[in-house]
Amino acid sequence: MAKGLDQKFLHYGIRKEDLDLIEALCEKHHIDFDWLSEDILRKYHAEKVDKIEMLDRDAEKIISDAIQQLRPL
Repeated sequence: MAKGLDQKFLHYGIRKEDLDLIEALCEKHHIDFDWLSEDILRKYHAEKVDKIEMLDRDAEKIISDAIQQLRPL
């Protein structure tokens, strides 16, 4: 693997800006980024494949939905 290429980028095709957004939201909600990122990235990638252009609010909804699953009802 070439130096400087992130494994998550290679696997999911996620941009650094989007990955930074996910990480910032995880930190804001005191959630372990490494643990949660795999679930978020799978959903993000599936949505992105289905759409031509994904808006920031689409990514934020995926992240918010994942966070809601962790909170007690």
